[in-house]
Amino acid sequence: MSLDIGTVEILWGVLEAATETRTPFTLGYLGTVGAAGEPRVRAVILREVDVRAGTVAFATDARTAKVQELGRDPRVAVTFYDPDRDVQLRLEGTGEVVRDADARRAAWDGLGEGSKRLYDKPLVPATSLADVVSDGLGGGDGAAFERFAWVRVVVDAVDAIDLSGVEHARVLHSRRSDRWVRTRLVP
Repeated sequence: MSLDIGTVEILWGVLEAATETRTPFTLGYLGTVGAAGEPRVRAVILREVDVRAGTVAFATDARTAKVQELGRDPRVAVTFYDPDRDVQLRLEGTGEVVRDADARRAAWDGLGEGSKRLYDKPLVPATSLADVVSDGLGGGDGAAFERFAWVRVVVDAVDAIDLSGVEHARVLHSRRSDRWVRTRLVP
């Protein structure tokens, strides 16, 4: 089951579908630049796709290193891989922590209760549990929304690679003002 990587609208469509039901493209890997210039990569759940604006978004704890990294250097890449189709999508662009209260509230309201509980923890993510007297579980302190960050990536390029055939294919879709320009590349 292949995917037409040469049509950017199809690529945006599979990403959008990944926000409505769980697909291999629901889980992506966000790459940022660390404090010392080192690459940092971690898993994120794709929560929103705005095809018209050319953006994707995910939720995170506002206290995480990725939020600080985006503040220092907003350049990001988000990579998705579908093992059934053998297709990789790498989105490159600019990440921003959304500050607009209404947009944050709308994103928060769209999360399930289980997801909201992830932010109901007084401990900062990556805190060593050996250093504190806690299990790291939420305490119901009501600060979950304050710990919630909504991160939007303005996508400048979609680099798609199809590894499913005998001959692999690669297409780069680059944003040029109000349209996408397609360039076939050597895989």
